[in-house]
Parts: sequence; structure tokens; C-alpha cells
Amino acid sequence: MARHAEVTEQEIIDAGLALEKRGKRPNPGAIRKELGDRGGLARIKSIWQAYCDNRDDPLYDCNRENLTFDSLPNVYAENVQTLIGKVTHAMEHMAIAAYHDAQQLFERRLKSLEATHEQALEHYKESERSADECVQKLESELDELQTELDSLAQQNAKLLIENAEMRGKLEAQR
Repeated sequence: MARHAEVTEQEIIDAGLALEKRGKRPNPGAIRKELGDRGGLARIKSIWQAYCDNRDDPLYDCNRENLTFDSLPNVYAENVQTLIGKVTHAMEHMAIAAYHDAQQLFERRLKSLEATHEQALEHYKESERSADECVQKLESELDELQTELDSLAQQNAKLLIENAEMRGKLEAQR
């Protein structure tokens, strides 16, 4: 037995249109929130997408079916062609400017990342130098302690020999 939908298709479409009227982008999450957190995101997405694909929202609604661009007066058509050319030229310049701006932004971000990584690398190099100095210092102290240990071992051996000799002399005197 199939489960009944929490919200109807019309409720989803109405919620999407309400978001558009408020100037917000009607994505599935926003529509679901508009519906009071009801409905599945996949279903909302498919219904809204189908609605957007099917709705007729031309840039300019022209109800004059018998009128074509070729039937316009020459002066008017030439002016429109000139305007279209200027708009196209302006769009090309806007695309170039946008590309240039994006490239500059990319380069600034890249330099920032490089600087951050360079600082981190310097920090790691300094840490490595510091660790190397510590290891060298500890090795030096270890060598000194080993020398002192060897010296104390020799003294201990001398004292043991002297102690044994003294015991031998004491035993001999008894």
C-alpha cells in the first residue's frame, strides 16, 4: 500500500512561487522550510523542476503572431540590429572584464595561500632547527655524563681494589 504524500504538488508550487515573490531562490530546502519542514526533498525537487521546465515565461510576451522581424520597417529593423550589435559588444566586454576580475581574484588568493604555506614552512624549518639543536645539546650532555660515569667507574674500581687490599692487610694482622 503506497503512502500518501504529506504535501500536494500545488502546495509545493505555491511555496516556490511565494519564495520567488519575496526575492528568494526556491531550492528544495527553502521550499521544504516554507512548507513547515514537510515533504521529501527529492519529491519537492522533482515537482519544482518539472514546474520550472513547463512554465512559459518568455523574456517578452508577443501576442502578434502575424508580425515577424523581417516585416518590420527597414529603419526600425536597422536600429534594432544596431542595438543588438551594441548589446552583444557590451556583453563581450563584460565577459572579458569578468574573466579578468576572476583571474585577478584567483591570483590574489593564490598569493595569499602561498604566503600562508611559506609561513608554515618557515615555522616547520625553525622547529626542525630547534629540535636539531636540542638533540645535539642532549647528545653533548650524554657524552659528558658517559665520561663522568666512566671516571666514577674507574674510581669505584680503584676503591674496591684498595678496599680489598685493606681487608687483606687487616686479615693478615689478625
